[in-house]
Amino acid sequence: MDFKKAFNALEMEPKAYAKKVALPVVAFGFIFSILIYTLLPDLFTGSTQMIPALIPVICIGFAFYYPFTALGGKAAQIDNNMHYYITQMGAISTAETPRLDIIKIVSKNESYKFLAKESEKIYNLVTVWNMSLSDACRFASKRTPSVLYEDFLDRFAHGLESGEDIKAFLAAEQNVVMNEYESMYNGALYAIEVIKELFVSLIMALIFLASFAVIMPVITGMDAVLLMGVVVVVFVVTDLVMITFTKSKVPKDPIWQQTKIPTKAKTKLYQSIPISIAGCIIVAIAVMLYGKLELPIAVAAILTPLTYIGHVAKKVEKDIKRKDENYPSFIRSLGSSAGARGGLIDEALKSLRIHDFGPLTKDVNSLFKRINTRVDKKKSWEFFSANTGSNLIQRFSAMFVEATNLGGQPEVIGDMIATNFHRIVTLRKKRYQSASSLVGVMYGLTAGIGFTLYISLGVVDLMQDMFTTVTMPDGMGMGMILNTDIGNMELLSAMVLFIMLAHSLMSALLIRFVDGGHILCSMKDFVIMVWISGISAVFTTSGVASLLGTA
Repeated sequence: MDFKKAFNALEMEPKAYAKKVALPVVAFGFIFSILIYTLLPDLFTGSTQMIPALIPVICIGFAFYYPFTALGGKAAQIDNNMHYYITQMGAISTAETPRLDIIKIVSKNESYKFLAKESEKIYNLVTVWNMSLSDACRFASKRTPSVLYEDFLDRFAHGLESGEDIKAFLAAEQNVVMNEYESMYNGALYAIEVIKELFVSLIMALIFLASFAVIMPVITGMDAVLLMGVVVVVFVVTDLVMITFTKSKVPKDPIWQQTKIPTKAKTKLYQSIPISIAGCIIVAIAVMLYGKLELPIAVAAILTPLTYIGHVAKKVEKDIKRKDENYPSFIRSLGSSAGARGGLIDEALKSLRIHDFGPLTKDVNSLFKRINTRVDKKKSWEFFSANTGSNLIQRFSAMFVEATNLGGQPEVIGDMIATNFHRIVTLRKKRYQSASSLVGVMYGLTAGIGFTLYISLGVVDLMQDMFTTVTMPDGMGMGMILNTDIGNMELLSAMVLFIMLAHSLMSALLIRFVDGGHILCSMKDFVIMVWISGISAVFTTSGVASLLGTA
């Protein structure tokens, strides 16, 4: 555990952290624990008396480990931006830009987040504290939270001291950093596979727990609603923990562009939300007027219009993926054509209009028309990136424009960007494959949960009806053997349905976090899993009744 790096990531001195964060948190823990013992002395008795005493321990643990949590978060920010960072540095260097100016330019790129701040520190060490650039890089490498960035800075410092040409060094670093990024990305995909197995195991255990909670009241006479309430909480908390854990492990590589420029695709997507909600309201009114549908099927029918949101989002996302696949050939062709024309991007774009770049062709033609107006070339590229909807295209196009405006070699820049872009798209395809296999697992788990829980409910309901009609000998009661009154079966069935709905929503969100898509795409998977839950509920209930001869 490196405390120096941890507090550097927090951007606080240890004493300041102790005064502003650690002491208040620990003091709160002790005060809260004392208040519980004082004001609620009868709330915790017996073996539960130690629960309030754990609060200060938890607060102390939080105060101790929070800096390391922040360290991990900042390291992830750097690692997830290193491939953009090194590509931009390499592209800028083709314009024979001075070494310190390269650091200055990347430090002003806010999309790099903490990586931009680390670069700014290096720039300030040189300009304010008069350190050499190599010494500043070594100084920063000892304090950065990212091993990936630390190794790069050490190589950079050595290259500067040995007099290596900056352009040649950064060109070689493209492959080095991208290989390291690929290793990190593949490691994250392997972690997803492990999480998938862990999630299946946990859900299987929770299915057993839920079945136990349904059947135990018959044997022990415990409160069935209370037990099922505990199961509901455990199910939801487990799903939330798995989502949070998965989000911390998956690569931060969003598919959709992050600008706030309004586009037709965004407008259509946001318009689908009120349309779907209105559809849900109309279906709900129709279901209530009809009044003959089983509750699980009725709920599934009411939520069905949400599929429209998911359909629109997935359609847009599919177009974005297709544009990403065509972008490397476009930017490489643009760079080569511009290089042959002495760096004239406008003329190169004009010559490329006859080429077919798939779904990207329309955006390329629109880009040429905007640039041909000669109003604002930078804005023209920003609108081009926004209309493609792609985060990758947005970030790499900005690098191409910036580097060529500085006087860089378009053919070298285009080839560099296209190569790195293609490698990222290849990594994403592996991620999509992992997410697609997860979809099948989630659908199967949803059916399994519904089948098991509703069978348990059906058996318990049957036992309750059957044993209430049995005549016992004098002096004996059914309660001596089994508890025949376990509560309202409709309420228990509704709680099981809530578990199914909550699990379906969490599973749909988990799928989206794994594949990196828009969160609204989850609506389609959510509705499908709700229908799986509803159908499994109805068929299982009727099947149990038919099998046991109570239909």
